[in-house]
Amino acid sequence: MESVLITGANRGLGLELQKSFHSGSFITFPVVRTVEAAEQLQKQFPSGCFPIVADLTSDDSIEIIKTNLSRNTDSLDIVINNAGISGSEFLIETVRTEEVNDLFNIHCLGAIRTTQACIQYLRKSDNPRVINISSRLGSLSRMASGEFKNSGFSYSYRMAKAAQNMFTICLGEELMKDNITVCAIHPGQLLTRGRSTDADTDPAIAAENIYKWIRKVDINDTGLFVQPFVQNMPW
Repeated sequence: MESVLITGANRGLGLELQKSFHSGSFITFPVVRTVEAAEQLQKQFPSGCFPIVADLTSDDSIEIIKTNLSRNTDSLDIVINNAGISGSEFLIETVRTEEVNDLFNIHCLGAIRTTQACIQYLRKSDNPRVINISSRLGSLSRMASGEFKNSGFSYSYRMAKAAQNMFTICLGEELMKDNITVCAIHPGQLLTRGRSTDADTDPAIAAENIYKWIRKVDINDTGLFVQPFVQNMPW
């Protein structure tokens, strides 16, 4: 039986990913920030689900995740770095460095912390995969083309996702020798709480596409940035 760890798994896309993988008979390790969220997940998924309460904005989360994994498994097949928050300020006069720092901390450093916590377990899998949930807004090529000019997307979110994409590239190059696949996914314009004005995709549909796509990838796919079953994304 395969296993997956999903961050930000108590709502939105993360919860839908949790549902898809649990329905696919995966052992799941949903990472959430509060005990209340963990308890709710445990009620909703009473078997094969081991919630982990950790704040990914803190280095303490590394040992917390390690400890929880050690109690329930010897290996891990998939890590999905999904946790994230949205930004708001899109004008240089109003953008706050505090907001930029907050988004970097979760989208980029949070993904680093989670991967550090899981790496020893991934190395024991036959087909280990690290999947970073990115965004079209992290594509430097698409951003530089002027496609999103005057769209009101925040400095902080675009910068954080671009940094996360660089982390994906660096990690993929390093872990190639360990046969660990590393990819980035743009899930689509999701109809979630922090939706864009052109949102058109149900998170449940996006999650199912991601689930099906992840099941098929291996080391030959490392380094991809994709919207599953729709298009390859330019970095």
